[in-house]
Amino acid sequence: MRSTIIAALLLMPAAAQAQFMPIMPPTPPAGDPMPGISDMGTQPGGSTYRYDIREARDRISRGRHNGELSKSEARGLKREAGQIAALAERYGRDGLSDSERRELDMRTQVLKDLTAAQRLFNTP
Repeated sequence: MRSTIIAALLLMPAAAQAQFMPIMPPTPPAGDPMPGISDMGTQPGGSTYRYDIREARDRISRGRHNGELSKSEARGLKREAGQIAALAERYGRDGLSDSERRELDMRTQVLKDLTAAQRLFNTP
């Protein structure tokens, strides 16, 4: 009899654990593609890669004019700007996906940063 009670007590916690259901996290809203992740300026509609390419080209030209960039540095940066513009044209033929837009945004940001760094280190 004692062994039956002990066996019943040992089995009770296992049966009780099986009855608990895990708490499910709330589902994100339908328009939220990445819940909990902050997306800084790369959401559709917020992209300004065309403006950024134009601005980068202007900075390259100003840097060359001011003597902050050598001719070969300016040529390389302008070549990169042209490659980004060509990629944007190719991507844009059938509409930009989110990943394509993010890639263009990141490439233009890198171009702007490279331009600023080269201008800074080559200041006369």
